[in-house]
Amino acid sequence: MTGILAAGHRGLDRMASLYESLCVALLVAMLAINALNIVSRGVFDVSLNWVWPWTMVAFLYWVMLAFFPLYQRRKDVSIYILLQYLPGGAQRGLGVLVALAIMAASGLLIWTFPERLASLRGNIEIVGLPRKLLAWPLLASAAPIFLGALIDALRMIGGAAYVPFGMIHVTETAE
Repeated sequence: MTGILAAGHRGLDRMASLYESLCVALLVAMLAINALNIVSRGVFDVSLNWVWPWTMVAFLYWVMLAFFPLYQRRKDVSIYILLQYLPGGAQRGLGVLVALAIMAASGLLIWTFPERLASLRGNIEIVGLPRKLLAWPLLASAAPIFLGALIDALRMIGGAAYVPFGMIHVTETAE
């Protein structure tokens, strides 16, 4: 079981790297088309009206797709100041509760996805793409976050240590 969970975690790490690459590509594309628009306005006095709506679509994808790598890389925020005073079993118990809370939040997003998708109608102005495309990045992040939290919970139930989010290691120095 431990091997399966470790393999699942490694698979999610690779997926997070792919998502990070997609986010970087989206950021580069947004910067490039906006730079092109600035140059076009400054040099030719012609505004590229399509830049703003495409930037908004790319930005939405960028933000939604970035949730998963942030979760997977433990860049989220948690309160861990009291964690150091808890025994290992209590730390794991707290970790399982955190994983369950993450599963509840991401599970709710997954559960309500069909309703959210059905409520989106028509096309995005100027871009021309169906509005339904705006909902998919949320599912694309919520599903692996749910899976990652499930793997974390199972690992901690199996005895693995709880690794809190956003932990900062500061070396103390004597003055």
